[in-house]
Amino acid sequence: MTRHYVYKALNLQPSYFSNEENITNAFYIPVLEKTVKYDRVSAYFSFKSLAAYAKGIEGLVSHNGKMRFIISHEISLQDYEILKAGYSLRKTIIPELPSDFRKLSLEEQRNVRNFAHLIAQGVIDIKMGFTHSGLFHSKYGICQDVDGNLIYFSGSNNETAAALTKNYEAFDVTASWKSAPFDSQRITRAITHFEELWQGGSKDGYVFVKDIDEIIKQKLVQYDKGKLILNSTLLTPNSLILDYVDDQLVVHDNVSSYTIKGTESIFQSKLFAYINGSFPNFEKNLTHLHLQDIIKHLTKFAKRKKFEIVITEALQQFISQKAYYIKERADYGTAIKYYQEDLDPVIAERFKEFKEIAVKAMARQPRDVQLWSGFYMYEMQRASNFSVPGAGKTTMAYLVFSYLTSPEVDNVDKIVMIGPKNSFLAWKQEFRENFGENKTLRVLDVQSHKYSPTEFITEAGKCNIILVNYESVQKYQDVLSSVIDERTMLILDEVHKIKGIESSRAQSVMAVTKRAKLKYALTGTPIPNSYEDIYNLLKILYDDEYGLYFNFRKDQLKNPNAVMIERINDLLYPFFWRTTKAQLQVPPARENELLYVMANEQEQQLLNLLYRKYGHSVFHLYIRLIQASVNPLLLLNSIDYVEMYGEDSNNLENPWNSVDSDRIQFTEEEVNLIRSLPKTSKYHEAINLASSLCKEKKQTIIWCIFVDTMLSLKHDFHQRGINAKVIYGETKQQDRNTIIEEFLNSKIDVLITNPHTLGESVSLHHTCHDAIYLEYSFNLTHLLQSRDRIHRLGLKKDAYTQYYFLMLQGQKDERNSLDERIYYRLMDKEDRMLSAIERGVLTPDPTVNLSDIIALFD
Repeated sequence: MTRHYVYKALNLQPSYFSNEENITNAFYIPVLEKTVKYDRVSAYFSFKSLAAYAKGIEGLVSHNGKMRFIISHEISLQDYEILKAGYSLRKTIIPELPSDFRKLSLEEQRNVRNFAHLIAQGVIDIKMGFTHSGLFHSKYGICQDVDGNLIYFSGSNNETAAALTKNYEAFDVTASWKSAPFDSQRITRAITHFEELWQGGSKDGYVFVKDIDEIIKQKLVQYDKGKLILNSTLLTPNSLILDYVDDQLVVHDNVSSYTIKGTESIFQSKLFAYINGSFPNFEKNLTHLHLQDIIKHLTKFAKRKKFEIVITEALQQFISQKAYYIKERADYGTAIKYYQEDLDPVIAERFKEFKEIAVKAMARQPRDVQLWSGFYMYEMQRASNFSVPGAGKTTMAYLVFSYLTSPEVDNVDKIVMIGPKNSFLAWKQEFRENFGENKTLRVLDVQSHKYSPTEFITEAGKCNIILVNYESVQKYQDVLSSVIDERTMLILDEVHKIKGIESSRAQSVMAVTKRAKLKYALTGTPIPNSYEDIYNLLKILYDDEYGLYFNFRKDQLKNPNAVMIERINDLLYPFFWRTTKAQLQVPPARENELLYVMANEQEQQLLNLLYRKYGHSVFHLYIRLIQASVNPLLLLNSIDYVEMYGEDSNNLENPWNSVDSDRIQFTEEEVNLIRSLPKTSKYHEAINLASSLCKEKKQTIIWCIFVDTMLSLKHDFHQRGINAKVIYGETKQQDRNTIIEEFLNSKIDVLITNPHTLGESVSLHHTCHDAIYLEYSFNLTHLLQSRDRIHRLGLKKDAYTQYYFLMLQGQKDERNSLDERIYYRLMDKEDRMLSAIERGVLTPDPTVNLSDIIALFD
């Protein structure tokens, strides 16, 4: 007689169809009630399915039965938490199965704790299956009763509640006691295959199976909308897995066929530059090109040692995104610069939206050309603004800030502006003029107070504008690295001030700016000396992308050939915006007025003397003639190259560093000649001109080079009752600000200064329209910057701008000063530069060029 607790008592069907019968009641419950061993492979799994046939599980438990599942990783967060709880319990307690388990209600059976306890006791055991490609999609089950009878079923059904109650499912059944020898092979093959998988995977390695403990231990799980997502790639056997987490290459060593040692030659040679300490620790923020190089070398190494290199999806995506992002930005930047409304309606619509939002908070309505610049900067996120001095680059930046801080966008909290000290006042004034009462200025100015790190961070959190000069970046490096975040709009004003590729200033600025997503470099003179000047700018703005897109070697930038210059400009073009004064409709300046002053007998003797003394050294002769044309007493002092050229003279590449010190000795008679000429006719002509302009109620700015000349002018003007003030390198910032404000309020008649002190970031055009050039050198950058202090956006249409150039002239057939030659060479140089810019080409303007200086004497 057949026993009631074995399969032979069942009325099995060869096939089951969910549309014809309740699969749970017809198959699962009656079979499991008589089962002592249940092995199941299911692509999808849910504990709700177990609850659905809990009555059958009661029978299995009563027979001390076991259930083993091999499932895919696509399970819910709730089911994963049950697995975690069960396997955690297994490690700590192994309780006896509650004697009243079979009395629990179906609702109680669904309780997480009950299933977790079944796992903890080993009644239910689950592993996860993976494939190298495609899905783990197998679906079959093997059941065994106490007499060893077997039931094998295979079909579309998964081990989920939906498969039991909602889906249309079908599967076939093979019973060991009813099968012919041919059909019995299905059962034996299924048993063999299941055991093979349970032990770790298929023999061909295509399928691999992992314990839940291992998956939990490696913390490979993420959740997305309640669904568990498992990075199964990280479990690939006999493989070195390369992943990308938190901006860093991460290595998972699953290699079983070989023991990788960090001392091997590949890590000491090919990969040495990328390793931080020892393998498998790699440097952070490696570029796309670096990562590709690492993959190439490791793949060759793995092939020799007979294991696999696996690249995770995260690393593949990072490489592909980085490879294409900057190229897409370049194309988009070019599209905006070439924009025509009828050709690109998408750009037109985006510009319209930017304009509508950006102008809402602006008290002073910007011009369309400024709006286009602001729009370009916003769209590019990291870009340069090379608009001419006086074009309103600060206003353009504030347009971006207005848009980003608007309620509609709200992407930014603050601006961190790193620039020269002179620029601080302009950033404060421009904020008030642009926003009026619409925004309140809350500023942290590192020049106004010596902040401790704690004070800096505390105050920065209250401010919307933070002003830091380049010299202070290193001092505040740690706190700036903390303050500058993803909600910071970073501005590098007069970015050409970051000199020297390896300088500490450049390194500090690069360090503090890494976290900012919005980075903008502002300068009217992007390449003041050589193409090397763009290296720091591009590295700061684009960081690792520099290697992906630009990738100029330092030696290529130092002395580029014609082909390289073309390539540099082609790659740079999409990433900078330039607005000209003509586009802004700034009234053109009047033609320069050249005032020639004939040298008297003593002055001519001095000119002749200098040619005799310095004829062998054009550099020294060049400087001494500039001094002698105004202030001959300077000849008795050694040459101060910093005074002559400002901080440019500290540049290691500057030609002055290869010039021997001035060792010329003057005789007593020659010294007497010099002392008899404390100041020249040219100097006195400048005094007379400024005095005449003062009588006409016109303010004047006088541009000099040497401090002694400036102080002498101030003294002589005071002797005439003219209020004159001096700003030079050693003038304290607060005193500079006071003098500028007084000048703008017409309380000062004459302002005396030099270009490397006040040639940038100062606007004097509202009250001053006359500039006198008394001492000037062959430095186009200084000339352009100085002129633009009084010739800028904001001039009234009927306003004039007049520049006076004083020139000491030698007598007929005698030696001459360099004033006239310097002037005309500067004009030629400016014409060439402007012509190049009109073609979209950036060209260097060396501060001091040996060939140019020599040419002055031809």
